[in-house]
Amino acid sequence: MREAANLVDKGPMNDRDVYLKLAAVAEDLMTLSESAESYVGEAALRTAASTIAGTAKAVYDHVMGSDDTH
Repeated sequence: MREAANLVDKGPMNDRDVYLKLAAVAEDLMTLSESAESYVGEAALRTAASTIAGTAKAVYDHVMGSDDTH
């Protein structure tokens, strides 16, 4: 599992870096959801993962110059 907590890099982050960090955090949250003790914890982690993955996709679409933002 990646170290999502280690989000601070030296120097500025470009949009690609932001996308990669968000995607890694989303993946980590989804992995964590598999070990949640309750359905509520699992749902919370999966919802957070989905939200962050959606944000990562929006950044990716921007980086790739996609006109379709839906």
